[in-house]
Amino acid sequence: MVHLAGRNVASRRWTAAEKAEITQSRIVGSRTLVDWLGRRAQKPAVLVAASATGLYGDRGDEVCAEDTPPGAGFLAGLVADWEAELQRAAGLGIRVVILRLGIVLSPDGGALGKMLPPFRLGLGGPMGDGRQWQPWIHIDDAVGMISWALDEPSVSGTYNAVAPNPARQAVLARALGAALGRPAFLPVPALALRLLFGEMADEALLVSTRAAPRRALAEGFVFRWPDLEPALEDILGQ
Repeated sequence: MVHLAGRNVASRRWTAAEKAEITQSRIVGSRTLVDWLGRRAQKPAVLVAASATGLYGDRGDEVCAEDTPPGAGFLAGLVADWEAELQRAAGLGIRVVILRLGIVLSPDGGALGKMLPPFRLGLGGPMGDGRQWQPWIHIDDAVGMISWALDEPSVSGTYNAVAPNPARQAVLARALGAALGRPAFLPVPALALRLLFGEMADEALLVSTRAAPRRALAEGFVFRWPDLEPALEDILGQ
């Protein structure tokens, strides 16, 4: 079974109602799924579930591997509780694999879909000072990790589902502009983001998370797209 459901955490300001919706979609949704599996006579051999590098919070230049403790804030606490609900499936005799996804780069939407319109107009640029690390993964590698987790019986527990070469936000902005043949030098001030998005800006847009896929690399997963520039060129050429 593959479980990827969850409300987008970076689509709007975090009001009390929005936080409740995000919590409901991830924690209550996962709890309901695991409870349902517990009532079934025939259970899946493996549950592969999405999580997020948001668990680590704002860590500056610190490299975050799978054994790095959770950070502080709403999002980090949410992800920790979310993973705890998913891990309950292990008590049912199910092999549980949790993939802590970074920004999934896809031609079909997601974070990249929101970035493309201003960048295509030559109005793109880094968010804040651009020094924050942003973990990312090509959609092909995200799908590849899911398939790998399903097929390899030795794969179990939590994995950072991110490319081995993370990028600072300013580098990502320049690479996206270059892939589109557009300038990308207009920064979005941190103050403007905070005024627009409040708490969400600091925890989801300006946060620095230098996540590393140590377990996946050590256990033999091969990334097709380890470097940002070729990954963006491939995605934008689709």
